[in-house]
Amino acid sequence: MSHPIYYSSIINEALLIEQLASASEKHILNLRGSFSTSKPESYSVSEFEIELSNYHEWLSDTVSCNLIQCATRTRVLQDSSDFSIEESDYCPDREAYEAFSNIVDAVDFNFKPSLRECCNKIIHATQYELELECSELGDEYWTGVCKLKGKFGKKDWFIGLNTIQFCFALRYYISNVKHL
Repeated sequence: MSHPIYYSSIINEALLIEQLASASEKHILNLRGSFSTSKPESYSVSEFEIELSNYHEWLSDTVSCNLIQCATRTRVLQDSSDFSIEESDYCPDREAYEAFSNIVDAVDFNFKPSLRECCNKIIHATQYELELECSELGDEYWTGVCKLKGKFGKKDWFIGLNTIQFCFALRYYISNVKHL
């Protein structure tokens, strides 16, 4: 018997990641509006800068943990369940991946487009970084993309994972397989 995997746990983690990616810029604007940006000395750090730094650290850790949980649980689910149906060509993984565009930007790797491959990259990444952009006020916010790097054999790989699109596809996948 395999580990029990609750579909709702994957969906909840995916929804959290979607929300964090969608709200990052807005949250930083709220921080800027609520904490002082003044510095008594040019070498000082403002309340806002401290809060922004704390937020970025929390965000990086939280996204990483939730992505790993989603990916691991999904892979256990895929490896322990048979989702085949009478139509031999049907693949719920492929259907979910193809239902959403721009999930992965495979920069330095021959990426096989599937949720399974996305999960493998998340699990086996040796380097992880949130892609940040500057707002109009110069504050860095998360774009929703995670940069993942690793090795497959002796080959290096690097992908940009659009977490919003990945989570949409993952939730689509779960809604399909829980009825098979």
